Amino acid sequence: MEYETPPPQTNKSSNTLIIVVVVALVLLIAAAIGGYFYGKSVKEQEQKAAQETSLAELEQVKATAAATLLAPPKTTTETTCNTDELSLTVQEGSGTGAGTLSYDLIFTNTGSRTCALFGYPGVSFVNSNGNIVGEPANRVANAPEAKLSLAPNTKVKAPISVSNQANFTNGECKTGATKLRVYPPNDVGYLSVTSPVTAWCPNFQVWPVQAL
Repeated sequence: MEYETPPPQTNKSSNTLIIVVVVALVLLIAAAIGGYFYGKSVKEQEQKAAQETSLAELEQVKATAAATLLAPPKTTTETTCNTDELSLTVQEGSGTGAGTLSYDLIFTNTGSRTCALFGYPGVSFVNSNGNIVGEPANRVANAPEAKLSLAPNTKVKAPISVSNQANFTNGECKTGATKLRVYPPNDVGYLSVTSPVTAWCPNFQVWPVQAL
């Protein structure tokens, strides 16, 4: 009697597990590849956007620079006259009387622009060594002040009054003055001019700048 050999039995559970593992690996690999290309795409888009922003900013800078070059230069008028734009002379004034000598400080705009003076100049006597003689001039109280516009070569004046030395006893006046040191209004620089007198005495006064 012959017996048939039964066919070999397969492990269905093992095969199913292998298939599941393979499918999972394929899915993981696909996800990794997709993530790589997605990230690369996002990065390229970000770089492109950054380049476009940089180009836009560059164009804006170029436009601003071009507008600046084409714009007419700004001019300023009637700002305060600087010391290096002025010359100074002194002449006899109209207020000379008994015991008082009057002089006018004459400011001339020697610059190329229109500028302005307003208020009191600072005035002192100095000796040949540049040291102040006596005290600076006192401002005349309640004197009217006006802003004066000086075109090139225009002149204005600031009157000063000097007490006559002959009216004071010995020691009240200070001698040795050779020049007047004058600070134009609202300036820290000064101008010098030969002094019309050689002595400082009390009641030395200055007025604001005035039109000639």
